Amino acid sequence: MKPSRLWWLWTALLIAQPGLQAAPGDLRLSLYATAGDILRHLATDEQRARALRQLGPLPVSRIFLEGRRGDEYVPPALLRTVRGFLEEHGIETAGGIATVPGSQFGVRQNEGLGWLNWQNPETRADVAAFFTENAPLFEELIVDDFFCTGDTSPESGAARGTRSWGEYRRDLLVSLIDPIMLRPARAANPDIRLILKYPQWYDRFHLFGYDPERMSVPFDQIWVGTEVRDPATRRMGFVQPTEGYMNFRWLTSVAGDKVTGAWFDHIECGATHFVDQAFQSVLAGARELTLFRFGDVMEGHPGDSLLAQKWGELLVLAGRVRHATREGVVFYKPVNSDPRDNLYLADYLGMLGLPILPEASFPSGAGVVFLGAQAAADPAVLTRARAVLQGGGTVIVTPAFLRAAGGAADELAGLEVGAASEPVAATQCEVRGRIVTLPMPLDADGAVRQLDATVRIMAAVGDRRIPLLATRPVAGGHVVCLNIRTFSEDDFRQAGEWLLAPRALGWSQLADPVANEVRALCLAPLGVRFEAPSGVALHLFGSDRCVYNFHDVPIRFRPDGEPRSLAAKGWVWLTGERHQVR
Repeated sequence: MKPSRLWWLWTALLIAQPGLQAAPGDLRLSLYATAGDILRHLATDEQRARALRQLGPLPVSRIFLEGRRGDEYVPPALLRTVRGFLEEHGIETAGGIATVPGSQFGVRQNEGLGWLNWQNPETRADVAAFFTENAPLFEELIVDDFFCTGDTSPESGAARGTRSWGEYRRDLLVSLIDPIMLRPARAANPDIRLILKYPQWYDRFHLFGYDPERMSVPFDQIWVGTEVRDPATRRMGFVQPTEGYMNFRWLTSVAGDKVTGAWFDHIECGATHFVDQAFQSVLAGARELTLFRFGDVMEGHPGDSLLAQKWGELLVLAGRVRHATREGVVFYKPVNSDPRDNLYLADYLGMLGLPILPEASFPSGAGVVFLGAQAAADPAVLTRARAVLQGGGTVIVTPAFLRAAGGAADELAGLEVGAASEPVAATQCEVRGRIVTLPMPLDADGAVRQLDATVRIMAAVGDRRIPLLATRPVAGGHVVCLNIRTFSEDDFRQAGEWLLAPRALGWSQLADPVANEVRALCLAPLGVRFEAPSGVALHLFGSDRCVYNFHDVPIRFRPDGEPRSLAAKGWVWLTGERHQVR
């Protein structure tokens, strides 16, 4: 199966335009076929022939063939047949497993989600048996994003000892990689390469066993979940479309060049939401896009045809991003850090049009650093922040960070922060003497009082006024406090949510005067001016910029004061005075 001649001609013409470039190998496309997909769509000659026709214009270079998903099981003989058929038609293959329980596989955890109890010997034996059986069939095997647990059974409780549940789970899963994955796989195939795929819920990894710093080391490559779906729905969480980008960039800061592929799905996606995921994955630096799942492609999801139409643009974007130098506002999130009231904060900052660069290590020499509550996990964070200020840089903080960091943190910001968070919802803001009614209430912390900071935005909460955006000069630099509150553990528990944003927030729908004032203060140290509605993302690459419009309607924006327009779901790459709009 190859893309049509017309598709290749159109792509070549696009790439040949002045100022546009794409190099072979900058980006490729793969599909993930679950065990059930293989049994339903690839088990017979007729099914395989139909599958090739259905792939149509999608330039698929390989297909991951999953051998096990709970009780869905594909015998090795069928995997060999399917592998041989695909390779005869120019499509590479790799293996895969979703480590979820079934009546004949592993032991289910005792908590709400369908994950495994990894403390149980039966689970370990069944997973090891999979690697023994499947490693000889492929050059690579990928572990789908269920290498986690929320088990609180008596056997797990006894093994936990005095550790927190999160610490116990991280220690447990890291300790199991070698005996139940690497050793059995390499005993069966010494040349096998193993890939770990992380899910998209990066701010909660540490609670359920994911420890990227230790866990990424034994694997050959890392895939990243960039699935975000429709942000206006409850089923999969009110996930912002920037979350996949933040997850990919943060994991890249942990695992470096091992991070290769992005993985997103068709679930709860219209065509444009589906393609949003592709563009954000490429902007984040993905070199391979993996679509979950093969069965959705067979059913003709509308996102696939739109993706095929946009593939030439994605190649161009991948070529530009691949060798560009990223700049922006560094968001410091140490591994295994507690977000407190700032869960998924980076996602909302990205939706405000701030060029956020998530980092797991404190960036020496950064001109602008954002410190949410996550950053307080570093005991030296205040010392590091002062060094940025002494170098003339800007440090942006939240009330949750000031509270978690303790010491003289609030004094540094020129604000007083109460001992406990006070969640409030602001309905109006005063910006430059103008009262702005907000389209949706803003979640903020009411336990913040002005000392000697200069307040740039004051928020109205009933009859009260609280600082929403404040700044204070310190040691040659500036401390900026953005009074933003996203989610806490209590919010998740009250909503019955485990992993994803439990409700919609007004921070993704800021009124233009408020959003522009926030950007003006946060971007000034970068020498950048950017005025736009919320829901328009900005990425800085040296002297170049990329702007992406998540809206379903065209928008107007102003980079450095120059009026421009951008199509619905469109993007623009600005290079000096030249730009190309797609």
